[in-house]
Amino acid sequence: MNSSCSFPTAHVSLGAYGRVSHIEAIQQALSHPPTDPLLGQLSARKLQLCPQNLGQITEEMAMHFKDTHPEIEFRLHANVQLEAQPRWVDLCDWLDAKDWFKQAGRISALLQAPVYTAHAGRRHKATLPQVLGYAKEAEQMMGIPVGIEGHYPTRNDRWLISSWPEYRCLLESDVHYALDLSHLHIVACQTGCIEWGLVKELLASPRCLEVHVSHNDGSGDQHWLLDRESPPWWWAILSRGYSDAEMFVEGKQRVVSSCNILLKPR
Repeated sequence: MNSSCSFPTAHVSLGAYGRVSHIEAIQQALSHPPTDPLLGQLSARKLQLCPQNLGQITEEMAMHFKDTHPEIEFRLHANVQLEAQPRWVDLCDWLDAKDWFKQAGRISALLQAPVYTAHAGRRHKATLPQVLGYAKEAEQMMGIPVGIEGHYPTRNDRWLISSWPEYRCLLESDVHYALDLSHLHIVACQTGCIEWGLVKELLASPRCLEVHVSHNDGSGDQHWLLDRESPPWWWAILSRGYSDAEMFVEGKQRVVSSCNILLKPR
């Protein structure tokens, strides 16, 4: 446990800007300081490039981002678009998508990204032990820590790592992970219980690379802003400094104005 009780800096996730280009999302984060009702002003010093944003991230674009904004630490998240056509890629798809992960490694190297995080993915594609192994293989290929992000219950039990016992397995493995607390809120609502000790352990582990926060009503991943008047239950743990992981806020940010910045050739 983190005895210093220091609270991590809250960074905005570019996915919070929704269906706009990566360039426009970056511009919004820099020109209009992002905020959250509970956390206040958010930082744009570290930014996730996310699948919610539109367009392919090429090697040229990655170099442009880093050259233009050397002060920002960029990192890829999940199945961000790296090819001409969008492609759904989770860690469960490792055996069929090694070419995609190789490109993710190349882009990450150009961005000087310290980590990469990806969702565990669909249960019919792999078992939990297989996905844990795939994360280790991806980590070796990419040369940086690769973290698994878990999911939440659905009616057809679609996702791996979507129950308290599976999150316990994740904790007890030796893989890195990203912990989405809004997903755990859905787990708590759907199961009717909160595994307080497990959540504390998950947050405190040095293998927790990122903490993702937003709010929902417990039925699905709605990416709402946090509620200052009624903080989620996990706030009682997070606000006491249990985690040293990087925090990314995924609550939807308002797009203030359109951005017409074009990527100039190098």
